[in-house]
Amino acid sequence: MARVKDLWFTADRRKTARHPDRGGNKDAKRWLAIWIDPDGNEKTQAFAKKTDAEKHGKKMEADADRGEYIDPKAGMDLFGDIARRYLRLRDIGGTSRQRYESVYRNQVEAVFAGRRIRAVRASEVLEWLRTPDVAKLGASTRGLAYMIVAGTFDLAVADGLRRDNPARSKIVPPPPKGDPSEREAWTVDQVWKVHDAHPERYRAIPACAAGLGLRQGEALALAEEDFDYDAGKVRIRRQLAKVGRTWVFKLPKEGKERVVPLPRGVAAVVRAQIEAYPPRPYELPWLDEHGEQASEPHVCRLLFRWRSDDSRTHDLHIKSARYDQSLWSPALAAAGIIAPPVQTERSGPRFEGGSGDNGTHALRHFYSTTLQDGGVPTIGVIEFMGHSRKGLPVTLGVYGHVTEETFELARAAIDRTLFRLRPVDSAGTVTELRAAR
Repeated sequence: MARVKDLWFTADRRKTARHPDRGGNKDAKRWLAIWIDPDGNEKTQAFAKKTDAEKHGKKMEADADRGEYIDPKAGMDLFGDIARRYLRLRDIGGTSRQRYESVYRNQVEAVFAGRRIRAVRASEVLEWLRTPDVAKLGASTRGLAYMIVAGTFDLAVADGLRRDNPARSKIVPPPPKGDPSEREAWTVDQVWKVHDAHPERYRAIPACAAGLGLRQGEALALAEEDFDYDAGKVRIRRQLAKVGRTWVFKLPKEGKERVVPLPRGVAAVVRAQIEAYPPRPYELPWLDEHGEQASEPHVCRLLFRWRSDDSRTHDLHIKSARYDQSLWSPALAAAGIIAPPVQTERSGPRFEGGSGDNGTHALRHFYSTTLQDGGVPTIGVIEFMGHSRKGLPVTLGVYGHVTEETFELARAAIDRTLFRLRPVDSAGTVTELRAAR
């Protein structure tokens, strides 16, 4: 039961050492509010007026009864300490973790890290979002910076360090997201035109991206041992990523491997690639999901290697920026999807429009659309695309299952649409499969 203690007098009305007559400070707070916290510990706080002490003690015990108790001494932690804990607890992969930490370091740390977690007000968060340095950021970076700040305060609220989250106040609108407008899916002819515009040794890259639904880093990291022709499946177990100045292998996005259907058309393309350009073991560091390099490198029989007259890049893995500049954008221009390049004296031809809707993600979008049009269940599309089940309705997230029939539906959808295969067994060459169109 909350009570109040007079710090100037004892119970029998004798003056204590705190009384001004006995040398105490006359401006010192006289009344001590005393209450019991949810853990059974006695807590106190001094007030100048008795009524304020009584009111505070009753309020703290009422908060404890309602499960809304906040220790008055809580919130003394620095924002930076809580933010580091928030980042450490995030369930994200190694590359994403480094991006989070970079955005925190460059956009958040200088403003908030040294502040007491309980002292930051909603108006200060709003002012920070409107500073020129933050306002000029791209939508993705600005949104991530805001998410780190809001997430840090969410953690503080959850741990009882403060009652509210100033970043989620009504006066602080979250930064607007990028344009959510629907992208127009490529046609089969567009896919093949871009495929045919690639040099012959690299044509299997867009074929695998469109036929297996791969992200660019996953397609460039495909290895011979990933393909199970008998089962008609491919295990997507790694991606190529650049961390700082170092190229590494790491798990695909969402930090997990996945198995996707292997259409007969893609199988023929890959077999022809292996026959023409036999893979050899290739080694790169492995980045784990904590952002640390594993003690042993990862070795795989990489399908795609760079052919170059430059000894510094010849026979190495294909870097995404080099692929975009030297292969993808020229193929888009040759296919008439983007404008011809602009010739420049210093850097040679410059392409415009080879990103966004016309980036390599267009092949992945084609894959998703083809599966949906082919009657593949939604949960199958989600699994084969490597999307997370987090936030899905229970019907999909818990009870949605991918069966062998789902795999077969997906294989048939790609073969029927992309390769125009007839429903008969065939081990035809790439040329014969294309002729079936």
